Amino acid sequence: MDLIVIGGAAPSSLSLDLSVYSQIIAADSGYDTARRLGLSPDAVVGDFDSTSLSAELLAAGYDPCPRDKDESDAELAIRLSEKYDLVGGGEGRIDHTFSLFTVFRCYRPPRVWYMASDTLVSLKGKCRFTAPIGTAVSMIPLYASKIDSSGLKWELGGREINERFLSLSNRTVSEEVEITSSDTVFLRFDPAEFSSVEFRC
Repeated sequence: MDLIVIGGAAPSSLSLDLSVYSQIIAADSGYDTARRLGLSPDAVVGDFDSTSLSAELLAAGYDPCPRDKDESDAELAIRLSEKYDLVGGGEGRIDHTFSLFTVFRCYRPPRVWYMASDTLVSLKGKCRFTAPIGTAVSMIPLYASKIDSSGLKWELGGREINERFLSLSNRTVSEEVEITSSDTVFLRFDPAEFSSVEFRC
């Protein structure tokens, strides 16, 4: 399991068990974010056009890739990892956000995606979690998926979520919630509420 830090809005602080990660990879200005969060990346990739610390990276021996390239800096980092959590990428350019979803489909989605205003958890198959009653949760499909649920105010009951139907602003009515998805979807939580959510997937 790796931790990947990219550009875009990230949490102001993170409480992570770093022992679960085999390496930390930063992509371009994700290096600035990693440093701000007290993280020491093991690898840095990108063209270094958005980091404010390019001189530091060059002095450390990192070589930037060409600026004119087909891949985004985030893609360069993500394709290095078989399983990862992602930090950053929020509230930036909309084309970059859509690009990330394309990268997730080409490679693999993050297990957990930490942003400034959102925390997303990817799931496929059956997943259970505990959360305080009233916790807000939305479901965003990476692929069209049929969803069954229990413990939510508005149960999905096998309905398909896709590009024409999302499940927004649902909320828990039980501390125990179970969701079964036919394909990969993201569960979206408020970062402040996510600290009280425990997954068993």
